[in-house]
Amino acid sequence: MRMDRLGDLVLNDMLDRLGSKEPVPGGGAAAGIVGALSAALASMVVAYSLGRKSLAAHQDRLEAIDATLKELRAVLLESADKDAEAYAGLNELWGLPKDDPVRAERWGGALQKAINVPTSIMKAAESLLLEYRGLAPICNQNLTSDLAGAAALAEACVKSAGQNVRVNAGMLEDEGEKVRILDDLASRRARARELCQEIEKACGS
Repeated sequence: MRMDRLGDLVLNDMLDRLGSKEPVPGGGAAAGIVGALSAALASMVVAYSLGRKSLAAHQDRLEAIDATLKELRAVLLESADKDAEAYAGLNELWGLPKDDPVRAERWGGALQKAINVPTSIMKAAESLLLEYRGLAPICNQNLTSDLAGAAALAEACVKSAGQNVRVNAGMLEDEGEKVRILDDLASRRARARELCQEIEKACGS
C-alpha cells in the first residue's frame, strides 16, 4: 500500500487524517510525529545557544547536538510513515480468515514489523532524551522551559509508541519472546521517565 508521507502533509490535513475513521495513521505514527516535534523544539533551543559569547566554550558540542537532533527528527518522521505501513499490512491480513494460506505465510513477519517499528521509535526518543540531558547545562538558559517541554514530548513519544509494542506483542505465540519484549518495554519507559525528570530538574522545573 502506497501512502502519502506524513511529513509532506499540511499540518491540518495530517491531523484530519489522524482523526479520521481509518486504521492508519494511528498511535505509532502519532508517537513518531510527537518525537519529531520534540526534536524540532530542542533544535530551537540549540539555535538560540549557538553564537552566544557566554557559551563560546560549548560551540563545538552544541553543533554536534544540533546535527544529532536533526538526524533523529528525520528518523522519527520516517518511522511514523513506517509504522503506518506496518499497521496497514497487519490490518490487511486481519481481514483474511485465519486458515487462509496468505495470512498464515505473512502474519508472523507482519506482526514482528508492527513490533519492531514502534520499538525503534522508542529508541530514537530515548536518544533524544540523552542529548537533552547533555544540552541542559550548556544551552541558553532563557530557553530551559522549551528544553523541558521537549523532554516531556520525548517521554510521551516513548510511552505512546510503547502502547503499540505492548498490544502487538500480546499477539505473539512465543511466550518467552513476549515476556522479553514486555520487560524491555517496561525498562525503556522507566528509563525515559527518569531521564525526563532529570532534565526537568536541570531546567528548574
